[in-house]
Amino acid sequence: MPFSYFDLALILIIGGFGLFGLWFGLIHTIGSLVGTIAGVYLAGSYYEPVATWLIDTTGWGENFSKVLMFIIVFFVINRLVGLIFWIVDKFLSFFTNLPFIHSIDRLLGLVFGLLEGALGLGIIFYFIGKFPVGVMFMGWVTTSKVVPSLVKIASILWPLLPEAVKTLESVIPGIK
Repeated sequence: MPFSYFDLALILIIGGFGLFGLWFGLIHTIGSLVGTIAGVYLAGSYYEPVATWLIDTTGWGENFSKVLMFIIVFFVINRLVGLIFWIVDKFLSFFTNLPFIHSIDRLLGLVFGLLEGALGLGIIFYFIGKFPVGVMFMGWVTTSKVVPSLVKIASILWPLLPEAVKTLESVIPGIK
């Protein structure tokens, strides 16, 4: 059975992360990867109180609010850490712009960019599997050929999530 449009979109997003890494190079991309790890840890710690505030303020659904706040906190932390590494990258640009090093910097940036994309999407889908949102969207997620692989790749980040999230049953087939 061929990939769905949803799976193709996920592959394109990961490819975009790879191109981001190729464009910005290794140091900046490692910063984004560190930001991903910090984002998972802090989002896992703070999504619930922020989601409670959002529910009280807007009246939105509990699962939607939890997923939305996890994603927002995750990306804000990720980008703040990425900004710090971008500044470091600017200071080291005299070294990373040397001809041979420049090529290696970009190629390793591509590899780490692909890894960051897979980890980021995987942890988001792991979280969405615990807090399902939208029947149509969850249909795409549960029938996806790509999502289970992304979640398995992101399993290295699960220890950073609170125990309360890890004990919930996932609706994604084959995912704990």
